[in-house]
Amino acid sequence: MEKLATVTLDEKGHFHGELGGKGFDLTATGLRAVDLMLISIGYCFGLTVEAYAQHKGYNIKNLKIDVVGKKHEKENRYSEITIRVSFDSDLDEKQIQRVMEIGKRGCTVSNSMLKAPEIRTEFISE
Repeated sequence: MEKLATVTLDEKGHFHGELGGKGFDLTATGLRAVDLMLISIGYCFGLTVEAYAQHKGYNIKNLKIDVVGKKHEKENRYSEITIRVSFDSDLDEKQIQRVMEIGKRGCTVSNSMLKAPEIRTEFISE
């Protein structure tokens, strides 16, 4: 299944992102692309945890996900990303570990980073 995300630059120098008819002014957020990447990892992880908790009937409250990116010393990339998760629940240690495992395994964003997709570029004359 393919998804098409479109990024455009307007006459005012603002980048806009659109996917599936939904879009927003990326520049106006004040976030950099790498910020959006870290947020995407946390959001994806959180969606996965929430879906799993609902499926299992787990009562998880106050879910908080911190995603920490450590820049590589010499290359223009992150060398390490840590997902720090906290929540309130009555789950035992084994259940919490399973929630964490499912959160990591079920997140398309972080999985795409672990097994990097081939990224190609194409110039299309319009």
